[in-house]
Amino acid sequence: MHYKIWAFFCTEENYPYWQEQIQQSQEVNRITWEKISDFLRAIEPHNPLSHQLLQAHNLEQFIQIARDNGYQLTQEELAWFVVTQKQIWDFLYLAQETPSLKQQLLTTRNPDEFINIAVAKGYYFSQKELAWLLIDIKSSSSLVGINNSTGDTFIFPKIDGIEMWYWLELAEKWGLVPPFSNLSQPGNGLFGDEKDPFFLKQCFLPRGYFNQRQLIHSL
Repeated sequence: MHYKIWAFFCTEENYPYWQEQIQQSQEVNRITWEKISDFLRAIEPHNPLSHQLLQAHNLEQFIQIARDNGYQLTQEELAWFVVTQKQIWDFLYLAQETPSLKQQLLTTRNPDEFINIAVAKGYYFSQKELAWLLIDIKSSSSLVGINNSTGDTFIFPKIDGIEMWYWLELAEKWGLVPPFSNLSQPGNGLFGDEKDPFFLKQCFLPRGYFNQRQLIHSL
């Protein structure tokens, strides 16, 4: 499904137009980002709505089908989301393939320096947009693995060949992405031997693992 959405905005003939439109428009807010994120998560491959959307012959029809099913999206909102994400992913991929650029970015002291380097390379996105994308990744249980015995081991796979751990760790250092923090373990002795790491009390998820998106309200 996502490939069809990207085809509306990211083909060779469509991308320059939408890129220019996004740069000229006002910044769209977090609520819009979350609305589109929720929409994309909802249209799983076996969802009946996905089948309807796949039959859309053009962007206007796609938007109308979404609206008929309760998703109030506009072309401009969807374009902003898709084009912005492409800008970020393309820049991170460039960094992955360019060791000198990657090292330069990893030594940036704040997100302003990072964004300025991106702009100098021709990639346009804001601190907030970068934060929203990284938080979406970090709060996804399908992308971030956790060691069940302690909750302290995090596994960030490569996404399209991009090693995400570097960028998530950097964003945490800046304060742009909230860190994991452990839940307090109960001390009432109800869960068996405290020295046994496999008892239930030892198997917890970091605080906010499934609801970290709530932490971006201050962004």
